[in-house]
Amino acid sequence: MSETEDLETVAAVEQVEPIDGSMPPWLPDAIKLAGKRLGFALFVAGISILAFLYLVDQLSSFLTMLGTALFLSFALEPAVDWFAARGWRRGTATGLIFVILLAVIVLLLALIVPAVIQGFQSLVQSAPTMVDKLAEWLKPLGIDLSTEELIQKLQQNAQQIISSATNLAGSAFGIASSLIGGLFRWATIGLFTFYLVAQGPQFRRALLSRMRPERQARVLFVWEQAIQQTGGYFYSRLLLAVINGSGMYLTLRLTNVPFAAPLAIFEGLIAEFIPIVGTYIGGAVPVLVAFLASTSSGLWALGYILVYQQVENYILSPRITARTMSLHPAVAFAAALIGGALGGIFTAFLALPVAGVIQASVKEWGKSYDVMDDVLTEPTPEVVRVTLMERARRRFGSGPSPPDDGSGR
Repeated sequence: MSETEDLETVAAVEQVEPIDGSMPPWLPDAIKLAGKRLGFALFVAGISILAFLYLVDQLSSFLTMLGTALFLSFALEPAVDWFAARGWRRGTATGLIFVILLAVIVLLLALIVPAVIQGFQSLVQSAPTMVDKLAEWLKPLGIDLSTEELIQKLQQNAQQIISSATNLAGSAFGIASSLIGGLFRWATIGLFTFYLVAQGPQFRRALLSRMRPERQARVLFVWEQAIQQTGGYFYSRLLLAVINGSGMYLTLRLTNVPFAAPLAIFEGLIAEFIPIVGTYIGGAVPVLVAFLASTSSGLWALGYILVYQQVENYILSPRITARTMSLHPAVAFAAALIGGALGGIFTAFLALPVAGVIQASVKEWGKSYDVMDDVLTEPTPEVVRVTLMERARRRFGSGPSPPDDGSGR
């Protein structure tokens, strides 16, 4: 290497990194360039986030319908798989399930509407008697209530009632528009649900083809858990609701309580699909109406709820829900409250299987450690419940078994 080349190399090195330790001349320009690039990246990220939030807000109705259809497909897929395993085509099996659901809805409407009309007529005829009974109950509390007073107040406010009815008739077009919109919404949900169930395997293959093998295994696990938890939850609770509602209907019908069919359906669905407090909310309404009809009817309705809850807790529920999700009551209650706050009653129903899927996923991939021994962490001893048959066998049996002599024979 010549002397001239050596001098040029030394000068280039000094320009990049001065010998005296001062700031390199290229550093300010590099900082400015990095700042510009960072600012541009933050600007693009901010615009992207705002655009995403705007799209989510504009498409919230569509995304809600799509999410509802997805979870409904989870609930229907076990039934379709049952038919498909016996040689049915998935599209035909899905159509059959939809026809059955539609028939059940029509049957419920055919039962509820005449019952509501007949019950309302009976309620109007027996209103004075019910008001007198209610007045007797409220009198010890210092509340004076009479039929004449209610009639007088009704006459005083008759004009307001007439004007309200007029306004309601004037808004009939808005009510009809809302009804049509609701029908269109549920028709859209039904269409998405049909294709998600009928084309379930094809849809999953198309989705998994864009993922790595290890991620495919995780997505399939979550998907399978969603189907098992959602389907098992809905079918088991629906069966319990049918049993509970049928028993309540017979009780109310035999005691001549008005609104027997709608009250029984309300009690069955609310008591089974809302955890913990559903039993009290669902049972309070029919018991109150039954007590207004007669004291004996109210006692019969209350007695049915108390007896049925014991039968369900110790006989029906352990057998029907043995293979479905097992959520802690506090977790189930919190999930229902969160779902209700986010989207109403229907979302509260969907929140429970969602909590089951999250619990199964955490249990599958979450790490667990040994718990240190302490008074606060000692397990609660399990209480052994003795059934009535076991008590009878012990009491009236052939006597205690002979003691074990340790021979093993």
